[in-house]
Amino acid sequence: MPPRANGNSESKVWSGAGKSQDELMLKDECILVNYLDEVIGHNNKYNCHKFAPGQPRGLLHRAFSVLLFDAENRLLLQQRASSKITFPDIWANTCCSHPLFGMQPNELDMPEAIAQGDPKGVKAAAVRKLGHELGIPAAELEESRFKFLTRVHYWAADVKTYGPEAIWGEHEIDHILLYRLKPGEKLTLKPCPDEVQATRWLSSAELKQAFAGQGDVTNFSPWFRVIAEKLLDPWWQDLDAALTTDKYVDTKTIHRFDTPKEFHGGLGRAGPYLDAVAEAEAAALKEGGEEKRRKVVLEAGHDDNVIGFVGRGKLDGMEASAGGLKQGGYGKVPTHKTSKIDQLMRPLEVASAFRLKCTGLLENNMKDSGDPDVEFCDDMLGKVSRSFAAVIRQLPKDLSIDICIFYLVLRALDTVEDDMEAYKGRESEKQKELVSFAESRLSDTKCSIRGVGYGDEKTLVEQFGKVARVFLKLPAGSRDVIKDITRLMGAGMAEYVSADLAQGTKDQAAYDRYCHMVAGLVGEGLTRIFIARGCESKELSGQGERVWPFCANDKSDSLGLANSMGLFLQKTNIIRDYLEDYVDGRAFWPQTVWKQYACTNDLGEFAQPTAYGAGSRLAVKVGGEILAKGVGVQALMCLNDLVADALELVPDALEYLERVKTPSIYRFCAIPQVMAIATLKSCFDNPQVFTGVVKIRKGEAARLIVACCDGPDAVHSFFSQFAREILDSVESRECVGADGAIGKRLSMACKRILERTQKRSDSWNSKRMQKTMAAGAITAIAVSALFMRGMGSDR
Repeated sequence: MPPRANGNSESKVWSGAGKSQDELMLKDECILVNYLDEVIGHNNKYNCHKFAPGQPRGLLHRAFSVLLFDAENRLLLQQRASSKITFPDIWANTCCSHPLFGMQPNELDMPEAIAQGDPKGVKAAAVRKLGHELGIPAAELEESRFKFLTRVHYWAADVKTYGPEAIWGEHEIDHILLYRLKPGEKLTLKPCPDEVQATRWLSSAELKQAFAGQGDVTNFSPWFRVIAEKLLDPWWQDLDAALTTDKYVDTKTIHRFDTPKEFHGGLGRAGPYLDAVAEAEAAALKEGGEEKRRKVVLEAGHDDNVIGFVGRGKLDGMEASAGGLKQGGYGKVPTHKTSKIDQLMRPLEVASAFRLKCTGLLENNMKDSGDPDVEFCDDMLGKVSRSFAAVIRQLPKDLSIDICIFYLVLRALDTVEDDMEAYKGRESEKQKELVSFAESRLSDTKCSIRGVGYGDEKTLVEQFGKVARVFLKLPAGSRDVIKDITRLMGAGMAEYVSADLAQGTKDQAAYDRYCHMVAGLVGEGLTRIFIARGCESKELSGQGERVWPFCANDKSDSLGLANSMGLFLQKTNIIRDYLEDYVDGRAFWPQTVWKQYACTNDLGEFAQPTAYGAGSRLAVKVGGEILAKGVGVQALMCLNDLVADALELVPDALEYLERVKTPSIYRFCAIPQVMAIATLKSCFDNPQVFTGVVKIRKGEAARLIVACCDGPDAVHSFFSQFAREILDSVESRECVGADGAIGKRLSMACKRILERTQKRSDSWNSKRMQKTMAAGAITAIAVSALFMRGMGSDR
């Protein structure tokens, strides 16, 4: 189990003495489990019981319910105190609570103990809580007399207490324990008034009358209603056998029930789910045995979590500025955009957008080619990549066609790799297609790949023969590079077809290598084409500060700088696309990094509001004060660590740009790089990364493009600006992790960027100052002239 990122995992003897309900909720660490009751981590009670967008059913955790009978087979019930935070004042079974993480004696049971029907940890927790809640001394209870019967999985929002937007609820796998007193045996009952306000012994008949609304014992807890209405009666009617034999013991089944509709809803708007899971589980067990059951149940748990992560923009106000919705595998992932009013309040960006659109700053050197195949490629380029189309088209004419074809070939390859449905169950065919793509498709002038991709990408692969025809007309040097890179990328993609990336890449090395395969190789290919075309010198192929294991050893021809540039872009995209990648089941954050910070073994944990500081680091419309209590920031810790990792590549990217001599190639390379650092700055320490896709403003993007057209000094100025903003956040201790190793790493990376950009940045700022002063002087002269002219007319 992973250690708590912000907690203490040392064992301790529990004591509730002198502690309020609020203090206990913050102090006690519940045991988090998956839908199979397998331990995945731990978190405080506050976070586990919060029902909110992003975790509409709270965090699934382990619980227990004690059903304690006297010698006359009457069941002891308790009425929960009014001061209880969740489900106050209602009647429930004898004792219902949670085994805790890090306790002494140990309360954490492994699957083997449960399978043997003797979960000693749950029994120890039962003794502890019977003492705390009802004042029953531990000496009066024998752990060996607790009889474990089975487990119940249920959920319930406390809408009765807190209304339709209730932020509290329960989502538990409840271990059922029976205990009966011997004839003449007495228990000391001294209920803690902050836990229990009343107790009552009821017979089976009396309980049924109470459930029918007779008497003064009414308003039962959702978990006890499930137990009493679904399971309890056969045990009670045969209590001797239930307690002394294994007749009713079921260690394999986890009974799943949705509670009555009156317990649905809450701030996360949770609806029925577990009844359907139970049906699917039973069908899977019947059709495919235990293996299929396990697969279906774990997928159901994963899907329930993911559905809570997506499409939340209309629910919680966290994404009040969310604009469009980006399609993900489980629904629409919000895309965070700036409002039009906010954009209009930034005149420099508006002016840049006007300049970019109306002054022809980026030429289109691919138009009017006269070749229908080239025209098709130009058209497809604009449809499948609006962002790259403009920077490719402004390259010198012959080079722009080379790069256009290079881009479309790799986009087609990527379309094959990304389609998870076309090759479902035929993954080996997909691998063969990827590996052979360079040899079989690039020379096939009638190539048409059917049934793959969506929208414009589908059209691209269906009419790929047109791309192939243009490819075959390119110079041999360009063709060789495109074919070689396509072959290498196809082989790399094939490796990942069958790879399990649900929880990210294995480690930092695997993360770097993946980025190399999908972006570093692109940088290599572009560099080789620039050199093959004679547009740039071999200086571009040199080694930078970072030495990559996948690059050649020869420093003069290692393509290390090109790889660093490609990896910087790809790592920025991976950071930004955390949520979309996770819900699609293909994530890339390295496990050796994120598991340092997570409370569980699931990367999806970071998308829960209790992990990214909701209510404290991110404002919410409803329940912010409660959400902020006990909230974790482990998601932001990991995010900032990965941002620092990406920033360390910037010096190499700047060095690459410094070696580019052709202005249009400089613009082509600089625009994505400066966009990347702007995006990285927007993602840095930003909780919205975990609720959607963070985008920079369109006006800001226009201003950055204009800067790239203005030359290296302007580009360096923006790199310096964004690095300074991050560094200021670290030095002012505003960002998460500023005081530790993450802050140190961020500080070093930003200072290196500032050092690298200082000369050109100062030069650009000086030019801007001169322009500003000149504009001011001209304005002053014009105003003075108008004033003097007015004075003259008065005479």
